[in-house]
Amino acid sequence: MFLDIEDKVESADWEQGLLGLAFDPDFKNNGVFFVTYTIPGDTLRLSKFIGYNETLLLEIEQPYVNHNGGHIVFGPDGYLYVGLGDGGKYNDAFDHAQNLKTLKGSILRLDVSGDTYSIPSDNPFADNTKGYREEIFAYGFRNPWMFSFDRENGDLWVGDVGQDKWEEIDIVVAGGNYGWAFREGKQCLLW
Repeated sequence: MFLDIEDKVESADWEQGLLGLAFDPDFKNNGVFFVTYTIPGDTLRLSKFIGYNETLLLEIEQPYVNHNGGHIVFGPDGYLYVGLGDGGKYNDAFDHAQNLKTLKGSILRLDVSGDTYSIPSDNPFADNTKGYREEIFAYGFRNPWMFSFDRENGDLWVGDVGQDKWEEIDIVVAGGNYGWAFREGKQCLLW
């Protein structure tokens, strides 16, 4: 068996469980991989593993059991990208997706080459003086549950789950705002 963390994973509800797995670009030599999963208390966890040895990198408490995101992938730049949902319910009840002081509703970009994680110096909000979370690469997402880098040009394509009418596929750029909860697809929302 490659990994058994069943005793740690909360999977009692519909958008919980083991949500993401990414192998370090140098996995063949270092055996390092990363996992996102939910734990009791409606919390998403990002961990680094070498075999069964787990190092906790990040925990994000969610107000509800859905919109965790959790997809992770290494970009062509060698950094780990993490998708986080807005925390659930309807209409982004807590305004997470437009709040740069929370990680919810965003795509993170992390340097995970050390024992913990660090912020790449060219992240769009690195070294800001407004209290914005420096981990954020792009924001304004409802539930960016899957994404991938284009092998030809390196563009980041993100699938963002809509609420009522539209699902989105966005080409994501550094610092980009993808509009939730003011916009869903091409529709302006007035709550």
